Amino acid sequence: MADLLLREVDPLLLERIRRIAVARGWTPEDTCVALLEQGLFASELEVRSGFHDPEVDALADAIAALQALPDAQGL
Repeated sequence: MADLLLREVDPLLLERIRRIAVARGWTPEDTCVALLEQGLFASELEVRSGFHDPEVDALADAIAALQALPDAQGL
């Protein structure tokens, strides 16, 4: 995967990403990828309207599995 460089990101957004990374025990990079995947999934749901794509279904299943994991509290 190509490197992704974000410039001029709002400091509040960076802090929110950092808090999720800490809460989940993920690296900042893994956190950004997970959030990007979740955001894409949410956006695809809005425009999908009956579109059947096996990759979208697989991504939906993967995200659902991740969301079903217990929160990493107390770490």
